[in-house]
Amino acid sequence: MTLFVTTQSYRQNIPTEFGYLLKIDKNSGEILQKERIDTPIKLSNGHERIKPGLRGISIYKNEIYTATWNSIYILHIKSLKIIKKISHSWMSDLHGIYVDCNGIWITSSLTDAVILYDFDGFPVSSLWLPETFLYKNRVTVDRSIDWCNKGKDFSGFREYHANHIEVRNNSVFVTGRGRGDKTGRIIELDKSLFINNKKITDTDIHLFIKNLHGPHDGIWINDKVWLTETLNSTIACISNTGKVKRRKKILSSENEKINYKNIKEYLKYQIKEKLFQKSGKKITHWTRGLSIDDDHIFVGQSTKAGDSQSRARIIKIDKKTLKIIDCFYLNIENYPETRIFQIYQDQKVL
Repeated sequence: MTLFVTTQSYRQNIPTEFGYLLKIDKNSGEILQKERIDTPIKLSNGHERIKPGLRGISIYKNEIYTATWNSIYILHIKSLKIIKKISHSWMSDLHGIYVDCNGIWITSSLTDAVILYDFDGFPVSSLWLPETFLYKNRVTVDRSIDWCNKGKDFSGFREYHANHIEVRNNSVFVTGRGRGDKTGRIIELDKSLFINNKKITDTDIHLFIKNLHGPHDGIWINDKVWLTETLNSTIACISNTGKVKRRKKILSSENEKINYKNIKEYLKYQIKEKLFQKSGKKITHWTRGLSIDDDHIFVGQSTKAGDSQSRARIIKIDKKTLKIIDCFYLNIENYPETRIFQIYQDQKVL
C-alpha cells in the first residue's frame, strides 16, 4: 500500500522552482517513485512572486489530480507521467482539490473562491467568499481579472483563506484558516444547490465549526472528520455536529525520533528545547498533510523556514491510542527545507 505526497521546497527560505509528487510505501517509508513538476516562482510580469511546488491532490479513475499555484496537472497513477495540464483565469493560489463525477472541485485561495470545474477546465459553478457574511467587510470580486497571473504581492482577500475542500454525500465542506490563532472555520454547503443553482446566498452557508487553530486537510470517517491544525501542530477529530472530540499535539521530542546529522546538531537542539520548555513551549514542526486508514494516521511535518538541518517527515500514529509508532524522513537530494502539502491514499470507502 502506498501514500501519495505533494511537496514544496526552499533554500534558506527562498523557493525552489519545482515540486515533487512522491509515491511512498506506507509500511517502510521508502520513496518508491517521484515525479518532478516545474513550478516557476515569478509570474509573467516578472515581479509578482508565487509559492512553489505542488499542492492539493485527489485521485479519480486511476488518474492523479494535483495543483500548482495556478494550474492543475493530471498524471497517470502508475507511471506518474503527466497526461494533461489545465488552467483558468480564476485559478490562483490553488489549495485543496476534490474530484468526482461532477468534475474538479477546488479552493482558489487568493480570491477565497470555491469553484467546480469540468474536466476541460471550464467553470461549472462558483462561490466567492468575500461577497458573503464570512467577511466583516464584504468585497465584490472582479471576475474579469486574470487572477491566474496575480501573485503574493496582492494582499486582498484573507479573512477566510479557503484551503481545503471535501465532498461528502450531499454536502460540500470548505475549510478556512482565518486571520488569527482561533479563527479557523469549516463551512458546509448543499452540493446539489451549489451545482444546479449556481448561486449561493448567505442563508445557504452553514457554519459547521469555528474557533479552530489554523485548520487544514479534512478526512471523513464514518460520522467524524479529522484535520490538522497548523498553528499549534495538532490533529483533531470533530463530530458530525461540529464538536471537537479528540486532539493530539505532534511534538518534536527525542522519543519521536528527531533526525539530525550529527551529535553536535542534536545537542544544539536539546539546549534549544530546554529553553523553550522553561517558557512553557515545545519545539514543533509545521503539521500539514493527513491520511488515515483502518489502523493508522499519517501526518506530514514540514521543516521551519530557514531550517536546513532537520528533515520533513511523515509521522505514523496508531489510530486507536494516538501514539506515535514510526517516523519517515523525506531525504531527497538537493531538496532542502521540504514542506509537505498533502498526503493521499487511494481508498474508495473509509
